Amino acid sequence: MSAPRIAHAAVIAAIASAGPTACNPRIGEFEERGDRYSAQGAYADALVEYELALEEADGGAPGDLHMKAGALALRSKSFSDASRHFAELLEEDSSYRDRVAALYNLHAQRWRAAGDTFAAVQAVQWLVESDSTVNLGPLYFLLGDAAYARPDYDAAIQAYLLGLARAGGQASPEVYARLGEAFERKRQCATALEYYQRYLEADSTAAAGNARYRYGTCAFRMAERAFKGEDFDAAREYIDIVIRNGEPVSQLDDAELMLARIHEWDGNREAAMDAYRRIASRTQGGQSRAGLEAYRRYKQLEFGLPLRSAERARAEEERTAGGADR
Repeated sequence: MSAPRIAHAAVIAAIASAGPTACNPRIGEFEERGDRYSAQGAYADALVEYELALEEADGGAPGDLHMKAGALALRSKSFSDASRHFAELLEEDSSYRDRVAALYNLHAQRWRAAGDTFAAVQAVQWLVESDSTVNLGPLYFLLGDAAYARPDYDAAIQAYLLGLARAGGQASPEVYARLGEAFERKRQCATALEYYQRYLEADSTAAAGNARYRYGTCAFRMAERAFKGEDFDAAREYIDIVIRNGEPVSQLDDAELMLARIHEWDGNREAAMDAYRRIASRTQGGQSRAGLEAYRRYKQLEFGLPLRSAERARAEEERTAGGADR
């Protein structure tokens, strides 16, 4: 090829690589003004200039222009506009994906720190929708809080557990309290107890009163379940939690009444009588159902009646009768 032809080909290539900006100088003018406004902190004016440049480009804008417009839209919390710009950008050039994700992550962290939960959640949701395998670190707790507030306990549990796995050292005590309640609402009291306990170990202030109550309530339910199933070792452990926790106050006597019956069934007369006596003493001889039962049974044992409650005797009789029928 001759030298003139080579030179001509080079010019054509240069024009082609310059793209629409070279063909339409107005695009460059709008972008330059947008850059000046952005440098001055006039972000709304800058975004207008970038939008005008994109209109002039008519679908042929360079990636950096989309990136600038999307970044300013995100900064102003115009989430739909930001999503539109970034979607167009990534459709044309996927190499920008990491830069866009880093931008959303940065804003999510900033908004979370500033207490703007709504904006932070919007940014996090874009990250999750863009890549389901993304590691959000402490931002998982933000998603958990949003799901807990709806309430969507399944989603809250999933987000909180991911947060604990990825950034456990940055979890606030409230994460454990909310996990406990979420599992309790899912009727998984045994798991709820673990998280309530972790919360109470981290926060013993008066603000922990609700969690302390729910912790005791869960333990009492588990104690009743174990007691009815005659798993007395498990029942004893759950009763101990209720008594040490001191909540719920309305069920303390019932919890100790179960413990007294377990002592009876274990053949420990002295421990059973001590428990019945404590309940009767607190209730002044029987001003509640538990107090009345404790006082009655204490007097029976003091009189010398054999150990073993009437309920246990009936249960044994029913089992015996059932065996004879078979």
